[in-house]
Amino acid sequence: MSRRTFISTISLAVVAAALLGACATLDDFQRQVIFRPSKDSGRTPAEYQANFEDVWLRAGSSKGKLHAWWIPASSDTASAPAALYLHGAGYGISANLPRIMKLRDAGFSVLAIDYRGFGLSDGELPSEETAYEDAQAAWAELTRRAPNRPHYIYGHSLGGAVAMELAHSSAAKDAAGLMVESSFTSVLEMQQFTAYKWIPLGAVQTQYFDSLAKVPKLCMPTLFMHGSADYRIPVDIAKKLFAAAPEPKRWLLVEGARHVDIPTRYTSQWIAALDDFKLLSSKPRAACSRA
Repeated sequence: MSRRTFISTISLAVVAAALLGACATLDDFQRQVIFRPSKDSGRTPAEYQANFEDVWLRAGSSKGKLHAWWIPASSDTASAPAALYLHGAGYGISANLPRIMKLRDAGFSVLAIDYRGFGLSDGELPSEETAYEDAQAAWAELTRRAPNRPHYIYGHSLGGAVAMELAHSSAAKDAAGLMVESSFTSVLEMQQFTAYKWIPLGAVQTQYFDSLAKVPKLCMPTLFMHGSADYRIPVDIAKKLFAAAPEPKRWLLVEGARHVDIPTRYTSQWIAALDDFKLLSSKPRAACSRA
């Protein structure tokens, strides 16, 4: 090998290494901005004098553990519907405790899970892929714990995107229904409402959460809920999801509600919507294909 060829080879190797390093950094940056994981774990359902169990799971090929709560319904636990609660960005199940307990008050047994990087779950920085794996592991646990009962998926904000992926997958093909609160169409569309709208995301994107591409293929009843005063996700974004979803579906717009307070401040409207949705989801379904 000539000296010139050798130098060229080394230069290409350095450039390739730099590009790989930049890609890794950009990936970490996107994951951090999207998830903003918190290790807070100070609150538990014991605060509400509720029976609950700490649950430890494994997801995918991960050697780490996932932490969840199993909170049985307050009455008629043998026949109560069961719901998987998938939280949004920034705050795990500890900070979501009041919202989770409202779901229990609405008559559900609840499995609430922290994705990797949140709360007591192992890991530091989640990704779109690991969040999907964690949701599938939690769904398997929910169906194991509550056999012969209707099983629902409930997702808030970013958790709504995780919930729509789970509902779209074959893992949850027997779910009774999907409930999506304050969620969005895709990361790419939401970028325009952030401080990072100047970044040419399409060229470097690693995290997509493209729910708009999935909802037309859902094979279960869906309830979309949004607050008119949501300061993070405009109502028009949520309406796009609702419009793209097949029947049967329901839409709840709560006047005055913001991004996080529909269950806790507008409880009666929220519970009425959930009760109506349970009736809708109990009706026979037409044949459906996810193709």
